[in-house]
Amino acid sequence: MDLMHHIAEKLPSLGAAEQRLAEFVRANPHSVAFVSARTLAAQAGVSPATVVRFFPRLGYASYAEAQQQLQTTLAGQYEAPGQRLTGDAAPRGALSVAQQALEQDLRNLQAMTPLLQSPGFAQLLTWLSTCQGRVAVVGGRYSRGPAQLLANQLAVALPTELVDPEQSASERLQDYGAQDLVLCLSVRRYLRSTLEIARWLRTRDVPVVAFTDDALAPIALHCDLPLVLPTQGAALFDSYTAFTAMGNALVGELSLSRRATVAARAQAREQLDAQLGLYPGKPRS
Repeated sequence: MDLMHHIAEKLPSLGAAEQRLAEFVRANPHSVAFVSARTLAAQAGVSPATVVRFFPRLGYASYAEAQQQLQTTLAGQYEAPGQRLTGDAAPRGALSVAQQALEQDLRNLQAMTPLLQSPGFAQLLTWLSTCQGRVAVVGGRYSRGPAQLLANQLAVALPTELVDPEQSASERLQDYGAQDLVLCLSVRRYLRSTLEIARWLRTRDVPVVAFTDDALAPIALHCDLPLVLPTQGAALFDSYTAFTAMGNALVGELSLSRRATVAARAQAREQLDAQLGLYPGKPRS
Protein backbone atom coordinates (compact mmCIF):
# COMPACT_ATOMS: atom_id res chain seq x y z
CA MET A 1 0.00 0.00 0.00
CA ASP A 2 1.43 3.40 -0.95
CA LEU A 3 1.64 6.61 1.07
CA MET A 4 -1.57 8.15 -0.29
CA HIS A 5 -3.60 5.06 0.54
CA HIS A 6 -2.17 5.03 4.08
CA ILE A 7 -3.15 8.69 4.49
CA ALA A 8 -6.69 8.13 3.19
CA GLU A 9 -7.12 5.17 5.55
CA LYS A 10 -5.89 7.00 8.66
CA LEU A 11 -7.20 10.52 7.92
CA PRO A 12 -10.42 10.32 10.00
CA SER A 13 -8.49 9.32 13.11
CA LEU A 14 -5.83 12.05 12.88
CA GLY A 15 -5.68 15.17 15.02
CA ALA A 16 -6.08 18.68 13.59
CA ALA A 17 -2.35 19.31 13.06
CA GLU A 18 -1.81 15.87 11.55
CA GLN A 19 -4.78 16.34 9.21
CA ARG A 20 -3.28 19.63 8.06
CA LEU A 21 0.02 17.86 7.41
CA ALA A 22 -1.79 15.00 5.62
CA GLU A 23 -3.58 17.40 3.28
CA PHE A 24 -0.31 19.17 2.51
CA VAL A 25 1.41 15.87 1.69
CA ARG A 26 -1.46 14.82 -0.58
CA ALA A 27 -1.37 18.12 -2.45
CA ASN A 28 2.43 18.38 -2.73
CA PRO A 29 3.93 14.89 -3.10
CA HIS A 30 6.64 16.01 -5.53
CA SER A 31 7.92 18.54 -3.00
CA VAL A 32 7.60 16.29 0.03
CA ALA A 33 9.73 13.60 -1.59
CA PHE A 34 12.84 15.75 -1.49
CA VAL A 35 12.71 17.99 1.60
CA SER A 36 13.87 17.50 5.18
CA ALA A 37 11.42 16.89 8.02
CA ARG A 38 12.07 20.39 9.37
CA THR A 39 11.39 21.96 5.97
CA LEU A 40 8.22 19.90 5.56
CA ALA A 41 7.00 21.08 8.97
CA ALA A 42 7.58 24.72 8.03
CA GLN A 43 5.85 24.37 4.66
CA ALA A 44 2.83 22.58 6.13
CA GLY A 45 2.53 24.95 9.07
CA VAL A 46 3.00 22.31 11.76
CA SER A 47 5.67 21.54 14.32
CA PRO A 48 8.65 19.28 13.56
CA ALA A 49 7.36 16.97 16.30
CA THR A 50 4.12 16.51 14.34
CA VAL A 51 6.11 15.36 11.31
CA VAL A 52 8.12 12.94 13.46
CA ARG A 53 4.93 11.38 14.90
CA PHE A 54 2.90 11.45 11.70
CA PHE A 55 4.64 8.87 9.52
CA PRO A 56 4.94 6.13 12.19
CA ARG A 57 1.18 6.54 12.70
CA LEU A 58 0.79 5.62 9.03
CA GLY A 59 2.81 2.44 9.53
CA TYR A 60 6.28 3.63 8.47
CA ALA A 61 9.37 3.25 10.62
CA SER A 62 10.26 6.89 9.95
CA TYR A 63 9.77 9.86 7.65
CA ALA A 64 12.83 8.70 5.72
CA GLU A 65 11.20 5.35 4.93
CA ALA A 66 8.01 7.02 3.67
CA GLN A 67 10.06 9.48 1.67
CA GLN A 68 12.02 6.66 0.01
CA GLN A 69 8.80 4.94 -1.05
CA LEU A 70 7.48 8.23 -2.40
CA GLN A 71 10.67 8.84 -4.40
CA THR A 72 10.46 5.34 -5.92
CA THR A 73 6.82 5.85 -6.89
CA LEU A 74 7.49 9.22 -8.48
CA ALA A 75 10.47 7.87 -10.41
CA GLY A 76 8.25 5.19 -11.95
CA GLN A 77 5.87 7.83 -13.29
CA TYR A 78 8.44 9.04 -15.78
CA GLU A 79 9.70 5.66 -16.88
CA ALA A 80 9.40 5.01 -20.62
CA PRO A 81 8.09 1.57 -21.70
CA GLY A 82 11.48 0.59 -23.14
CA GLN A 83 13.16 1.13 -19.79
CA ARG A 84 11.04 -1.64 -18.27
CA LEU A 85 12.89 -4.29 -20.27
CA THR A 86 16.15 -3.62 -18.47
CA GLY A 87 17.37 -5.74 -15.60
CA ASP A 88 14.79 -8.16 -14.26
CA ALA A 89 11.75 -6.36 -15.67
CA ALA A 90 10.85 -9.22 -18.02
CA PRO A 91 8.56 -11.92 -16.58
CA ARG A 92 10.22 -15.08 -15.33
CA GLY A 93 9.02 -18.51 -14.36
CA ALA A 94 7.42 -21.59 -15.87
CA LEU A 95 4.42 -19.76 -17.37
CA SER A 96 4.66 -18.10 -20.78
CA VAL A 97 4.46 -14.33 -21.02
CA ALA A 98 0.95 -14.67 -22.48
CA GLN A 99 -0.18 -16.76 -19.50
CA GLN A 100 1.42 -14.37 -17.03
CA ALA A 101 -0.30 -11.45 -18.78
CA LEU A 102 -3.66 -13.18 -18.48
CA GLU A 103 -3.15 -13.94 -14.80
CA GLN A 104 -2.09 -10.35 -14.15
CA ASP A 105 -5.21 -9.09 -15.93
CA LEU A 106 -7.32 -11.30 -13.67
CA ARG A 107 -5.61 -9.80 -10.62
CA ASN A 108 -6.25 -6.32 -11.98
CA LEU A 109 -9.94 -7.13 -12.39
CA GLN A 110 -10.14 -8.50 -8.85
CA ALA A 111 -8.55 -5.29 -7.58
CA MET A 112 -11.42 -3.35 -9.17
CA THR A 113 -13.97 -4.61 -6.63
CA PRO A 114 -13.11 -2.13 -3.85
CA LEU A 115 -13.09 0.73 -6.36
CA LEU A 116 -16.56 -0.14 -7.68
CA GLN A 117 -17.82 -0.11 -4.08
CA SER A 118 -16.13 3.18 -3.20
CA PRO A 119 -17.73 6.61 -2.59
CA GLY A 120 -15.74 7.92 -5.57
CA PHE A 121 -17.41 5.50 -7.99
CA ALA A 122 -20.81 6.31 -6.47
CA GLN A 123 -20.13 10.02 -7.00
CA LEU A 124 -19.19 9.44 -10.64
CA LEU A 125 -22.39 7.48 -11.20
CA THR A 126 -24.40 10.32 -9.69
CA TRP A 127 -22.76 12.86 -11.98
CA LEU A 128 -23.32 10.71 -15.06
CA SER A 129 -26.89 9.79 -14.13
CA THR A 130 -27.89 13.42 -13.60
CA CYS A 131 -25.78 14.95 -16.36
CA GLN A 132 -27.88 17.40 -18.39
CA GLY A 133 -25.15 18.24 -20.88
CA ARG A 134 -22.39 16.47 -22.73
CA VAL A 135 -19.58 14.15 -21.73
CA ALA A 136 -16.06 14.40 -23.11
CA VAL A 137 -13.40 11.74 -22.68
CA VAL A 138 -9.90 13.24 -22.94
CA GLY A 139 -6.94 11.00 -23.64
CA GLY A 140 -3.90 10.99 -25.87
CA ARG A 141 -0.71 9.04 -26.55
CA TYR A 142 -0.62 6.02 -24.18
CA SER A 143 -4.08 6.94 -22.85
CA ARG A 144 -5.78 7.27 -26.22
CA GLY A 145 -6.71 3.59 -26.62
CA PRO A 146 -8.63 3.23 -23.35
CA ALA A 147 -10.08 6.73 -23.85
CA GLN A 148 -11.49 5.74 -27.25
CA LEU A 149 -13.06 2.59 -25.82
CA LEU A 150 -14.55 4.42 -22.83
CA ALA A 151 -16.03 7.11 -25.10
CA ASN A 152 -17.62 4.44 -27.29
CA GLN A 153 -19.07 2.67 -24.26
CA LEU A 154 -20.55 5.83 -22.69
CA ALA A 155 -22.02 6.98 -26.01
CA VAL A 156 -24.63 4.26 -25.56
CA ALA A 157 -26.10 6.24 -22.65
CA LEU A 158 -24.99 9.86 -23.10
CA PRO A 159 -23.83 12.26 -25.82
CA THR A 160 -20.10 11.53 -25.56
CA GLU A 161 -17.11 12.61 -27.63
CA LEU A 162 -13.44 11.66 -27.62
CA VAL A 163 -11.02 14.58 -27.36
CA ASP A 164 -7.31 14.25 -28.03
CA PRO A 165 -5.51 16.81 -25.82
CA GLU A 166 -2.91 17.28 -28.56
CA GLN A 167 -5.44 18.19 -31.27
CA SER A 168 -7.38 21.45 -30.79
CA ALA A 169 -8.81 20.31 -27.45
CA SER A 170 -9.49 23.83 -26.16
CA GLU A 171 -11.56 24.69 -29.23
CA ARG A 172 -13.65 21.54 -28.88
CA LEU A 173 -14.20 22.09 -25.16
CA GLN A 174 -14.61 25.87 -25.15
CA ASP A 175 -18.40 25.70 -24.76
CA TYR A 176 -18.36 23.18 -21.92
CA GLY A 177 -19.73 24.38 -18.60
CA ALA A 178 -20.99 23.25 -15.21
CA GLN A 179 -23.76 21.17 -16.80
CA ASP A 180 -21.21 19.04 -18.69
CA LEU A 181 -18.70 16.45 -17.49
CA VAL A 182 -15.15 15.72 -18.62
CA LEU A 183 -13.33 12.44 -17.96
CA CYS A 184 -9.55 12.74 -18.32
CA LEU A 185 -7.52 9.58 -18.81
CA SER A 186 -3.86 9.87 -17.91
CA VAL A 187 -1.56 6.85 -17.60
CA ARG A 188 2.19 6.96 -17.66
CA ARG A 189 3.90 8.53 -19.35
CA TYR A 190 1.61 11.40 -18.42
CA LEU A 191 0.87 14.06 -21.02
CA ARG A 192 1.37 17.66 -19.96
CA SER A 193 -1.44 18.69 -22.34
CA THR A 194 -4.01 16.53 -20.52
CA LEU A 195 -3.02 18.11 -17.22
CA GLU A 196 -3.30 21.62 -18.64
CA ILE A 197 -6.73 20.88 -20.10
CA ALA A 198 -7.94 19.64 -16.70
CA ARG A 199 -6.63 22.75 -14.97
CA TRP A 200 -8.24 25.04 -17.55
CA LEU A 201 -11.62 23.28 -17.35
CA ARG A 202 -11.74 23.61 -13.59
CA THR A 203 -11.33 27.39 -13.87
CA ARG A 204 -14.53 27.27 -15.96
CA ASP A 205 -16.39 25.24 -13.30
CA VAL A 206 -16.49 22.13 -15.49
CA PRO A 207 -16.48 18.96 -13.34
CA VAL A 208 -13.34 16.96 -14.11
CA VAL A 209 -12.91 13.26 -13.28
CA ALA A 210 -9.46 11.69 -13.62
CA PHE A 211 -8.93 8.03 -14.46
CA THR A 212 -5.28 7.32 -13.79
CA ASP A 213 -2.90 4.61 -12.62
CA ASP A 214 -1.41 6.21 -9.53
CA ALA A 215 -2.69 8.35 -6.66
CA LEU A 216 0.42 10.49 -7.17
CA ALA A 217 -0.12 11.04 -10.89
CA PRO A 218 -0.06 14.79 -11.64
CA ILE A 219 -3.68 14.85 -12.85
CA ALA A 220 -4.93 13.16 -9.67
CA LEU A 221 -3.99 16.34 -7.82
CA HIS A 222 -5.77 18.66 -10.28
CA CYS A 223 -9.26 17.24 -10.71
CA ASP A 224 -12.54 17.11 -8.81
CA LEU A 225 -12.59 13.33 -8.52
CA PRO A 226 -9.57 11.01 -8.99
CA LEU A 227 -10.14 7.30 -9.61
CA VAL A 228 -7.05 5.07 -9.58
CA LEU A 229 -7.25 1.91 -11.71
CA PRO A 230 -4.78 -1.01 -11.58
CA THR A 231 -2.60 -1.16 -14.71
CA GLN A 232 0.13 -3.64 -13.78
CA GLY A 233 1.20 -5.59 -16.87
CA ALA A 234 3.29 -8.70 -17.33
CA ALA A 235 5.91 -7.26 -19.67
CA LEU A 236 6.71 -4.10 -21.62
CA PHE A 237 3.42 -2.22 -21.52
CA ASP A 238 0.79 -1.57 -18.87
CA SER A 239 -2.55 -3.37 -18.99
CA TYR A 240 -5.76 -1.45 -19.74
CA THR A 241 -8.11 -4.28 -18.78
CA ALA A 242 -9.36 -2.34 -15.76
CA PHE A 243 -10.36 0.60 -17.96
CA THR A 244 -12.52 -1.71 -20.09
CA ALA A 245 -14.11 -3.12 -16.94
CA MET A 246 -14.77 0.39 -15.65
CA GLY A 247 -16.54 1.33 -18.89
CA ASN A 248 -18.66 -1.82 -18.78
CA ALA A 249 -19.61 -1.14 -15.15
CA LEU A 250 -20.60 2.46 -15.90
CA VAL A 251 -22.72 1.54 -18.92
CA GLY A 252 -24.41 -1.25 -16.97
CA GLU A 253 -25.35 1.10 -14.14
CA LEU A 254 -26.44 3.88 -16.51
CA SER A 255 -28.64 1.46 -18.45
CA LEU A 256 -30.66 1.09 -15.25
CA SER A 257 -30.61 4.66 -13.94
CA ARG A 258 -31.28 6.18 -17.39
CA ARG A 259 -33.27 3.29 -18.83
CA ALA A 260 -35.64 5.38 -20.99
CA THR A 261 -32.84 7.56 -22.34
CA VAL A 262 -30.58 4.63 -23.14
CA ALA A 263 -33.43 2.75 -24.86
CA ALA A 264 -34.29 5.80 -26.96
CA ARG A 265 -30.67 6.35 -27.96
CA ALA A 266 -30.27 2.69 -28.90
CA GLN A 267 -33.42 2.75 -31.02
CA ALA A 268 -32.39 5.97 -32.77
CA ARG A 269 -28.98 4.48 -33.52
CA GLU A 270 -30.53 1.33 -34.99
CA GLN A 271 -32.81 3.40 -37.21
CA LEU A 272 -29.89 5.48 -38.44
CA ASP A 273 -27.80 2.39 -39.09
CA ALA A 274 -30.67 0.89 -41.10
CA GLN A 275 -30.99 4.06 -43.19
CA LEU A 276 -27.28 3.98 -43.92
CA GLY A 277 -27.38 0.27 -44.74
CA LEU A 278 -24.49 -0.50 -42.43
CA TYR A 279 -25.36 -4.17 -41.91
CA PRO A 280 -26.24 -6.93 -44.39
CA GLY A 281 -29.89 -7.92 -44.54
CA LYS A 282 -31.27 -11.25 -43.42
CA PRO A 283 -30.47 -14.08 -45.79
CA ARG A 284 -33.39 -15.10 -47.98
CA SER A 285 -34.90 -18.53 -47.33
